[in-house]
Order: sequence, then structure tokens, then C-alpha cells
Amino acid sequence: MVSETIKRNGYSKNLNKEQIWDIYKSMKTQRLLEERLLKMYKGGQLSGAVYPGIGQEASMAGIGAGMGENDIFGGTHRDLGVQIKRGVSLNEIALNFFGKKHGPSKGRDGNSHFGVVDKGTLMVVSPLPDSAPVAVGWALASQQNGSDVVAVANCGEGATATGTWHESINMAGVHNLPVVFTVQNNQFAYSSPNEVEFGTPNVADRGTGYGIESKIIDGNNIYQVIDTMHEACEKARNGNGPSLIELVTFRHYGHAGHDPAEYVEEEVREFWIKRDPILRFESSLIEEGLFTENDFKVLTEELEKEIKNTIDWAKDQDDPNPEEEIDDIFAKRTTPIFENDESSKETMNFIEAITNGLNEVMEKDEDVFIMGEDIGVFEGAFKATKGLYEKFGSARVLDTPISEGGFMGAGVGAALAGKKPIIELQFYDFVYPALDQITTEAAKYYWKAGKPVPLVVRGPTGAGTRSGPFHSISPESLLAHHPGIKVVAPSNPYDAKGLLIASIYDANPVMYLEHKKLYRKPDLKMEVPLGLYEVEIGKGKIVKPGSNVTLVAWSGMVSTALEAAEQLENENISVEVIDLRTIFPLDEEIILKSIEKTSNLVILQEDVPFSSIASEISSVVAEKGFWSLDNPILKVTSPNTHIPFAPVLEDSFIPSVEKVIKAIKELQ
Repeated sequence: MVSETIKRNGYSKNLNKEQIWDIYKSMKTQRLLEERLLKMYKGGQLSGAVYPGIGQEASMAGIGAGMGENDIFGGTHRDLGVQIKRGVSLNEIALNFFGKKHGPSKGRDGNSHFGVVDKGTLMVVSPLPDSAPVAVGWALASQQNGSDVVAVANCGEGATATGTWHESINMAGVHNLPVVFTVQNNQFAYSSPNEVEFGTPNVADRGTGYGIESKIIDGNNIYQVIDTMHEACEKARNGNGPSLIELVTFRHYGHAGHDPAEYVEEEVREFWIKRDPILRFESSLIEEGLFTENDFKVLTEELEKEIKNTIDWAKDQDDPNPEEEIDDIFAKRTTPIFENDESSKETMNFIEAITNGLNEVMEKDEDVFIMGEDIGVFEGAFKATKGLYEKFGSARVLDTPISEGGFMGAGVGAALAGKKPIIELQFYDFVYPALDQITTEAAKYYWKAGKPVPLVVRGPTGAGTRSGPFHSISPESLLAHHPGIKVVAPSNPYDAKGLLIASIYDANPVMYLEHKKLYRKPDLKMEVPLGLYEVEIGKGKIVKPGSNVTLVAWSGMVSTALEAAEQLENENISVEVIDLRTIFPLDEEIILKSIEKTSNLVILQEDVPFSSIASEISSVVAEKGFWSLDNPILKVTSPNTHIPFAPVLEDSFIPSVEKVIKAIKELQ
């Protein structure tokens, strides 16, 4: 037995015998389950990987036990103990390890990479700690709703070196969110010891820099973990802000099943093995006279039998059906389409239509809020949020730190919690720091965890404003490449408002692209209906009928296409111009039907040519409309370079009317 004893003092002192036994049972279940899984992995009976948390059971069970019943937990691959304590069943765990159809991730991810949101655990992904900003977003939604839900964001000490963690904890501190950050410091980030991971003596030392109360505790003392967690959760629940808790613990095995952990010195291992959290807990339970050695023995036998039977059962359950993969990429919308007789209209330019749409939808739906840099009092870099801060307040027009990854992940968490967040990127070039959260979390949540993420990411795109290579990107091909994301790109005020409303009420992440040259284009004003209406996502539009050539464009290139078509009319060349409006899902039908009529296709895009939307359209037409073509498909694009600054270079970079006319004439 262990010489050290642990005592109940605070919140844990009031736990009754049944509650104490449940906590012990969850720890023992984790230990026995992971020992069996590790043995199976080493014996070649499990695919994927095993990340044993053996030795850290007190940290995990204590985190789970200290949380409120409705609180949410965002964890990592070594947190099976928290999942168990939060009510995730052995059946669910076993099904996921075997990649079965009815497991939490439906066979789309394995081992401990899962969450059961309905039981209060967020989806686990490989990049760590990606669930931290998602937990922050759930806490933000809780703060807005006054729901009293506290979010817990957990990781190991190695993950605290990432920008994701720092952005999350900074944002939580700035907005005083009801979130608790826990760090299970198990001494090694894979094989790297603490001294090469951070320059401060302790992880918790960092909390001071973010204005967050921090504590260092013995992560192998179950009572101390429970008490500290409960205190931090109640502090957050009462509006007193986030906390950072460093739980000092030790993993008995390596990072994963294939890691022998030879980098751990024997004296270090011996020190921690003597402080085994389960043995310490058992000693205290015997000392208190609550349970006996025989009680532990009987439970062990029962759990070993249950675990074996569960694993044997899971092996024979249904495998996933490959034919269902694509069907589960997008969630289906369940709310009705907005109807509008369009009897009341007002003349608007492009950005006025966007602002009008944001204003009207926020008036109608309190779950809609906007988040981004300088969008409040300053009203955004291009003034798209003009008047909204004054009207709706700081809770719904939320200024964020310069933290694209942090607030993008927060948008995901808020969407999961029932909100309809709209994220404004100051420029779409700044999407790169946020791509991890977009592609790892937002795009995969419905496919992997069955939970829709209704999230709109909007902001300015495109060249032509002398903004240089870091403020002028056309990101549609970058974004559309990732399954689970919709991409829209309106070209006029009517479509801008209608597509924005449709995007907000779509059940999926929508990337909404606003070409900044269109914002206040003098000749681009239209009668825009007042009140909510929608332009269907996934449907293009013929904006000029024609018979000789099909010209496909979108966003800022539509006006160029129309000007070229009008000039060619004088030469008796009839050009049919299609405005795609939506990049993904792509309206293949409108393109294929048009080339059946014209037999020629030119694609006009501002983005670079290689691996682009123009390339994809060419591929679709070559595969499905080849016999309708009389000539090769031509693409008019920018050169395959970055976007230059000097006017003479930028003007040459952007596809011109003259280049479009030249291409079309080549087909005659």
C-alpha cells in the first residue's frame, strides 16, 4: 500500500458513500479497460492506436466529478476517464475502438477520438488542444444565454505550447467567460520533458499573464482534484471568470501503445508509481471505514467480466456502410425558407445589402450574433457592421482579440450550443490561421459526431484595391477543397442579402465571400427587398442569355463577363453569362444545359489557375458534357503568381475584359 493518505476537506467532504463508490468505480473501470486495450493493441487485435491514461485516473475522474451535471467537457485522446465519469458507456467506447457503425464517430475515427455531445463531451481530434476554443465558444453561448453551463477545456502540458491554447485562454480572460482550463501535466509531451516544453517552472505560471486565477494541485489526489474543480466551476458559474488548474500527475506508460517510454528515468518512474492514484484512493477509503479490500476485489472481478463481454460484443457489431459517407457530409436544414413578396424595396449597394441583411436577421433571431476584430464601435474595416453595435450591444456584436484560430473555434462551440454565429474576417487572407478550426472542427463535426455546425464566415476577398499580396486573396478553391464546407460568392446586392440569409439558416459551415471591389461600386446599385428573403445555395443564374458561347463567372468577375459579352454582341457573337453564385455545392446542371445550347465554354476567374474552381468546372464538363463541345474549354484567369501591389502589376494580374474577348474569339 501507499504511505501517503488523502483526506476529504472541501466539496468532497459532503459526498456520500454511493457517490464516492461511483467515483472509485469510474477510476477502476478506466484502469482495467485501458490495460486490456493496451494488451490487445500490442497483440495486434486493435487497429489504430491506444493512448493509455493509466496513472492519471484521479485527474480524469476528479475533473468529471467536480463538474456540474450540465457542464461541457472538451478533452484529448487520453481522457477516457472523464468520458466514463460523464456517462459515456463501455459499449460506446468499445464500438469506437473497433470502428463500428453505431459507435460515437460511426467508424469515421477510431480509438479515443470521439465525444458524445449529448452526454457533455466534445469531439476529440488529433491536433491538440483544438477543443479548447470550441469549449470557449460554448462558454460564450452560456454567458449570452445565462444558462449556468460551464465549459472545461483540458489538455496535456505539451499542448500549452500551441497558439490555439494561448488564444483560447486569452479570449476567455478578455470576456470573463465561464470556462475552466485544466492541464494534466504528466511530465512528458510524447518524449519531451517539461524543461524543453516551457520556460516557466510551472504551466500555471502562465495564467497570470492572461489575468486568470491559477492553481497547481496534486493530480493523483482524487479529493483535491474534485474540490479544486468544483470550486473553479462554481466560480465561473457565478460570473467570476475562468481559472487555470495544473494537475501534476504521471502516465505509467508511453505516449501511445507503440511507445516503450524508455526516455523516463527509473527513479522518476518509481517516485510516481508509489503515488498511484488508485492505491492512494483505496487506502483512504479503507482508513475511513467506507470499503474493504474485498469490496475492491469483487468490483475488479465484475468489471473485468463486463469489459471482456463488452469487447467481445463490440467486435461482432455492424461495420459502417461506405455508401453512407457522402450522405453524412452535410446536415439537412430543418427550418422553413423565408418567404417575401418583395413588394417593399430599397436601393442599396453591395455592402448596404449585407448590413441590411445582418440587421434584419439579428432583429428576428436572438441566437444570431457577430464576432470578429474591430466590428463593434469601429464597425469593421469596411463598415459592414455599421450601426449594429449601437443597436444590439457588445454581447451580440463581439469585438475579439486578433485571434483568428481562437474566435473561429469559439464560433464552432457557440454553434454547437445552439447559437448562429457569424464570424467576420477582417480580410479573407487571414483565414489561414483559422483553417485548423474550420477544417478540423467545423467541417467534420456533423460527419463524425452527428452534430451540425451552423456557422457563417464572411469577409472581404479579391484584388483591385491596391492592397498587395496579404489583403487580396480569392480563397474559393482553398475552401471548397474541404468536404463539409459550403462556399458562396455573390456578385450583386440582391444576391448578397439573399445568400447571406440562406447561409445563416443553413445547418452547415458556410464560407461567405464578399469581393471588396463590389462593396461600393458606383454602378452596382439595385432594388433590394426589405425583410428576410433567400437566394438558394447551390443554384447559379443565367444573367445574360446567349447562343454561341457559355461564359461562367462569379463574384467580382461577373461584371467583367457581362461587359465582355455586351461588346461581343456588336460583333454578332452571342454570349450566355452564368453567375455561379455558389462555388460549393456547384450547380453543374446550369453549366451542362448551357453548353448543350452553345457548344463552347469559357471560364473566368480571378483566382490563380492551378488546382482551382475553373479546373474543377473543366473536369466536370469534360466528364459529363464532352460530346456537347465543339472546341476546347478555355480558362481566363490570373497568372499563377501572388497578388502584386504596384498598379501596373495588379492591373495586369486581374483578368480583363480584353482577355475575355480574346479567348471567346478563339472559339469562333
